[in-house]
Amino acid sequence: MKKIVLLAFLVCSFTATFAKIIRIKVVDNQFLNATVNAKVGDTILWVWQQGIHTSTSVSVPLGVTAWNKPLDSAHKQYGFILRVAGQYKYKCRYHAVLGMTGTINATAALSAGFSDLSVADDNSRALVNWKTKSSKDVAYFSVQKSTDGNHFTEVSRISANSSNQYKFSDNNVTSAKYVYYQVEIVDNKGNHELSEIKMFTQKGAVSKLITSLSPNPISNPGHLMLQFNADKEGTLVLQLYSQSGTFVKQTELAAAKGLNNGHFHLGDLTPGQYYIVATLGGTKEKHSIVVK
Repeated sequence: MKKIVLLAFLVCSFTATFAKIIRIKVVDNQFLNATVNAKVGDTILWVWQQGIHTSTSVSVPLGVTAWNKPLDSAHKQYGFILRVAGQYKYKCRYHAVLGMTGTINATAALSAGFSDLSVADDNSRALVNWKTKSSKDVAYFSVQKSTDGNHFTEVSRISANSSNQYKFSDNNVTSAKYVYYQVEIVDNKGNHELSEIKMFTQKGAVSKLITSLSPNPISNPGHLMLQFNADKEGTLVLQLYSQSGTFVKQTELAAAKGLNNGHFHLGDLTPGQYYIVATLGGTKEKHSIVVK
């Protein structure tokens, strides 16, 4: 009996040693690091920074209990242990319509295992490098690419080798400044394991702060959705002006390194031409909008 208890303790200790805590920052109108890849046993920890929000499950794997937890000044953290492999979709109950949603992809660790995954600059091309502990039972590696960090497309399949060292050089340059990569191990039984998501900065990309404003024209009450780039963590300041240059209102959005999503609640405005001045660090841009 003592041997069984000791074995169970050792197994739990071993699992806990390799489990990770993956933090998702919660700010006004977005989850920073909204899409993550994790292993069974990892803990997802939502950490409140701004606003009144929730972490609310939308869909979970079979056998997992749904959750709906407040995240505000009185509830600054919520942790959820991933005990079942599968995809977990979640949202902020108050701001999901504004795009405040996220995805957790949980996979069981395979015997091959990832180590030293990185993305380096190779003459302005992304060079994805990774190692594995073993090549046993590996059918192939799927290299996947994304320009928003959420939706990935396979760009290459690479066979296993005895050296357990791999690389992929991406020759297809996109117009996006930030490109995201992940690698998936698929074994001979169809089981799979996802790597962490890694971001690559394309040095030759056009330097642009605001990459998308929608809708434009805007209907009342005005809700302006935007995507913006950030070279490091900071705060994006948005200022709204009338066409004549009269200041109307201002908002601030937290920024993580990479591509960010945000929302500017413009409220009820008189129809006409306006412009927005966006400032982040030393970068400033001016964009015209129309209110119907």
